[in-house]
Amino acid sequence: MIWVRLLHIFIFCFGPYCMFSQSLIDGGTSLPLFIIDTYDNEIPNEPKIEAHLGIIHSTDKTNYITDPFNIYNGRIGIEIRGNGTVNFEKVSYLFETQDENGENNNVSLLDFPKENDWVLYGPLIDRSLLRNVLTYDLAREMGYYASRTQFCEVLINGEYLGVYVFMEKIKRDKNRVDITKFEDEDSSPTDGGYLFKIDSWWNESIGWQSNTYSINDTERKWNYHYLYPKADEISENQKEYIQNAMHQFEQGMQLLKTTGSHEVYDLFDEENFADYFLINELSHNPDAYRLSTYFHKDSEAVDGQIRLGPVWDYNFGFSNYWDRQNEFRGWEYDNDWWEFPHQIPTWWTTLLDDPHFLNLVRERWAYWRDNLISCDAFSEQINDWHLKLEGPAKRNFAKWQILEEPNVFDWSAGNTYQDELDYLNTFICQRILWMDEALDFKDKSIASSPKLENLEIFPNPSDGNINIRSVEGFSIVPHTLKLYTINGVQVFNQVLVPNPDENDLNFNYTGSEAGFYILEVSNSTSSHKSKIIIR
Repeated sequence: MIWVRLLHIFIFCFGPYCMFSQSLIDGGTSLPLFIIDTYDNEIPNEPKIEAHLGIIHSTDKTNYITDPFNIYNGRIGIEIRGNGTVNFEKVSYLFETQDENGENNNVSLLDFPKENDWVLYGPLIDRSLLRNVLTYDLAREMGYYASRTQFCEVLINGEYLGVYVFMEKIKRDKNRVDITKFEDEDSSPTDGGYLFKIDSWWNESIGWQSNTYSINDTERKWNYHYLYPKADEISENQKEYIQNAMHQFEQGMQLLKTTGSHEVYDLFDEENFADYFLINELSHNPDAYRLSTYFHKDSEAVDGQIRLGPVWDYNFGFSNYWDRQNEFRGWEYDNDWWEFPHQIPTWWTTLLDDPHFLNLVRERWAYWRDNLISCDAFSEQINDWHLKLEGPAKRNFAKWQILEEPNVFDWSAGNTYQDELDYLNTFICQRILWMDEALDFKDKSIASSPKLENLEIFPNPSDGNINIRSVEGFSIVPHTLKLYTINGVQVFNQVLVPNPDENDLNFNYTGSEAGFYILEVSNSTSSHKSKIIIR
């Protein structure tokens, strides 16, 4: 069997598969290369099938598919992962590293702590490629565990599949969700920790359902899934314990709502809840609170408090959802239009209606704004990633030709990868400034917006591509651009946030009518109007 596998790997690495792959990646890459051979078997949604994985990566030189495997060279079990994304052309994968007998093999990959369960996430809906990575990075910088990430490029059976994100699967582990392990099946249910989540799909074998609650005359309930202990391993005593703990928490929230009793605050880490809220609201994530919402609760000997996290799944966030496009205002937590089983738990509204929790959220936002969260910081991160991903992104979008085309959900698309990054960057800056206003935060690091004077509009006449230049430079605040016909009819409205120290704003008007127009540029303190001719 060993010589058969070696022969198969030799054919895979030096035969026609590699020749086909080189059409896109023959120039090599600075990213790690994941090269997978399934021995001509199709990868199913489940269960995992046997495959071979070779990882190539050297930080100080270009990586080529003909290089030797120097990070990992061995057996894995692999399957397709995800819910709604499993039917896309570019899918994500879950794999486990195995020894030659097919048993779990804990290894360190790309400097991640040793484990055996891993994810290859394939960004498709998110054409910036960055939304999950930026969010997980933010959570870790805030002091919370979030899956470690590493961009890579993937080939399966010789086919180049583009840019992926290698990341850790969420599970109980001393280097992941660090909660107390149950020593044996006879342990008391209070002796260990629990990992569970809210998600849409459900059956009795994998979790439980909340009670039904009412808010704004709408009935709500939601589904919980067991994750640790696993659904097929958790004891009846453990099920009863964690269900009762969450029921007590939910009932405590009802008392907070109806009587103002703060007893429920003893049951959960309120600072953790406030920070989790801020991450989800900053990302304007339409899946927030109701899908892929993880919880963990450590043993009673530690503190037994309920905590949220790790954060997970932000590909729809940051204005990447059809009724969120270009909309940086509004909260996600109070949306009650979702139908079961996609509903947001009622207690988020209860918490944000409570002055104590709302004040904590304001304090935490002020703390992170002073120490971590800023338009400049995100802009710098996005620019850094662009420099690292420029070549890989070109190959990715040559393989998956989705730029300029609305995707399966029919929302807008940038013409270039740079357009996608600019869109993401602008939204984040807009969202930060809106949350400043909504949470009464005054950013002392930004001077008040200078008056909009001495603006130069060119070219004039224009073909619709219009540049606005400020001699003094634009401040990093939202600027609204409006275009009116000579009769005062508004035909264009866009909000842009300038990059730091930027003197120019650019936009493109694609209206078909040539003629005279009035361009209005405004910020929070002033506005400026100019006449312009569009040919």
